[in-house]
Order: sequence, then C-alpha cells, then structure tokens
Amino acid sequence: MLDTAIIPCGGLGTRLHPITRWLPKEMLPVGLVPVLYWTLDEAAGAGLQRVIVITNPHKPVLEAAARQYQGALELEFVPQEHPRGLGDAFMRARDQLGGAPFAALLPDNLFGGGNPTVDVLDAHRRTGLSAVLLAEISREHAGTKGATGKARMRREPDGTLRVTDVAGKGGRGRFDTAGEDLAVTPIGRFVFTGDVFDEFDDVARGLPAGAELDDVPVLQRLARRGALAGALSAARFYDVGVPEGYREAVAAWPARA
Repeated sequence: MLDTAIIPCGGLGTRLHPITRWLPKEMLPVGLVPVLYWTLDEAAGAGLQRVIVITNPHKPVLEAAARQYQGALELEFVPQEHPRGLGDAFMRARDQLGGAPFAALLPDNLFGGGNPTVDVLDAHRRTGLSAVLLAEISREHAGTKGATGKARMRREPDGTLRVTDVAGKGGRGRFDTAGEDLAVTPIGRFVFTGDVFDEFDDVARGLPAGAELDDVPVLQRLARRGALAGALSAARFYDVGVPEGYREAVAAWPARA
C-alpha cells in the first residue's frame, strides 16, 4: 500500500539568499503559513499517512517547526548532512521504506487549486508505473521557474500519459521553453516504485567523485523505456525556490485564501 511520502528539505536555499541565510526556504511564509505546512497539508489531503522529512543539521529550526504541525500525519526525520542532490535525498530514506513505493513532494513547488499529489497518485495506480506531475509553462512565465528540463509525452489508447523523454536542466538557472510559446516540464510531485533505488544506485556508480545525485537521469531512464507515467496538472504552479516565483506566490495567495 502506498501511504508514505518523502519531503526533501536538505537544501540550503542558495537561490533565495540572503533571506535563507537566516530562515530555511521551507519556513518562508506564503499566505502567513510556512511553505512546508502547505506541502504537509497536500500530502494529508491526498490520503497519505506518513511523511519522511529529509532534514539538514544546519537547519534545526525546520525540524522543530515541523514537529509543531497539527495535521494527521505520522512524521519521521532523516538527516542529509550535505545537500548532494535530490536523488541523494531520496536515498536517505531507503531503509525506512523497505522496498515499498513512495510519493515525493518538493516543498518549494506550491500549487493553487486542486491537489496535484492526488493526480500523480492516480497516474501511478492506473498504470502501475512510476509517475511524475507535468506542467505546461508559457514563455512568459518561464522566468519565474527554476531550471527544469522539457519533457516529451504521448497519450496511450487508455487515456493515460507516458513521458517519453526528459531533457537535462541546462545551465541558465531558469526554465527554457527553447523558443516555443508553451512547453511541458516535470515538476515536484512524483511517485516511484520501490525498485527505483536500483536505478539511483546505477546512476551513482557512474558519477565522478563529489558530483550530485540528481533525479533527472533516473527520470530519463524510466521515460526512455516506457516506464514513466505522467499527470498533467491543471493547477497554477509556483516555484517558490526562486525569488521571482516566491514573490509571485506571496502576491497571489491571499486572493485564493
């Protein structure tokens, strides 16, 4: 039974300096509520029961604040002493998962309207595959999103989506639609089958010493062999991990409260 989510909070929020030198980005307020609490609410609203929060010893206020969360979730905390990529954050929870499938929710991705975790869970349940949330990003709004890779997808006869390829993140620091008016990209809601850790192991073996273990190479592997489902999000997506996206979310949130 899929009842567990990972929320990775080990990063240092360098894109939001100087404010994140004193306050973790997961604690930044949106609608007078810490970003992390919105993500925990989303996990609970999707029917998940257990959340493994990946923490960083340099951010003790984060764990202290998370323990004050009042929702009906069982919280566990696993340290990531050094932020060495999203894949590395997932690997920290490997023993706690015991081979079970899990959801992953990135707290610096917030959504207005609906519950996108429900959508990605549904894509997994309908296909039995790992799944990722997808967003259509316009060229106009690309500057408010972090550096993610474009995705290609196809619709299957049963109506489900398959992601067929995912581009690398590139080096511009913001999403690049590659000249298109509208492009699709994976965003921070995932479901992975339990054997995904074998994929991360294999990718890690090919990395140079000190390199980060990112999620994109594993998404690419799954996509290219037809093992990655997609769920196209209808919700408005805010990347609060970059200054432009955070300001956009703060400005918009009261209107939706």
